[in-house]
Amino acid sequence: MSNVGEELIITGAWFLLFGTVTSAVGVTGKHIIGTNFGKKLFAKGNAIEAFGNSIQSVGREKLIKSESSNNDHLLTIMLGSWIQAAGNATNTLATELEISGSMEQGEKLNALGSVIQSIGASFEANGARQEEGVLVKFEVFGNELIAIGAMIDGIGNVALLNQNIAIGEQLLFFGSWVQVLGSILIVIAVNNSIESEEETKTARYGYYPK
Repeated sequence: MSNVGEELIITGAWFLLFGTVTSAVGVTGKHIIGTNFGKKLFAKGNAIEAFGNSIQSVGREKLIKSESSNNDHLLTIMLGSWIQAAGNATNTLATELEISGSMEQGEKLNALGSVIQSIGASFEANGARQEEGVLVKFEVFGNELIAIGAMIDGIGNVALLNQNIAIGEQLLFFGSWVQVLGSILIVIAVNNSIESEEETKTARYGYYPK
């Protein structure tokens, strides 16, 4: 496997975690730090998530090019990452619209972005499910949590559109932190699976660093 590809996947996973935490803090703290500042954090968090997903997509592409075996599952994961990035970018644009005063347009677009993100995470989960190993289950579950969390966000935005403010904000709060948990599991899975693979290679080729 390509070391560059692996490094990009790990880096992207950390950006994804940082982005989800930033977004969740924005949603959680908007009543304390101010609504607009909270929205700005949410927008920046989604932009960071989009960047992280894009980096992971590039990393998967490099792995596909470096592997001669069947890599359909990597294609599925790569596609899912790009779809997630598109969803995050949509959420960023939507939140900027809300900040500028176009609340209804922003909430509609945010609902759409969350659904797109959920679809992308589902693709990633399905692709990862075709791999083997205990750590893969963490990655699958992590992506499933992100898919669920993003869908909850989408429902929350629909609730806001229907003037169910309290319910909508509660759903956004819950959905954002579900995505944080999913991102944590992905970081754990990606880091440990690559470390495990390196140890396997070391044992196979008889190389032991001093």
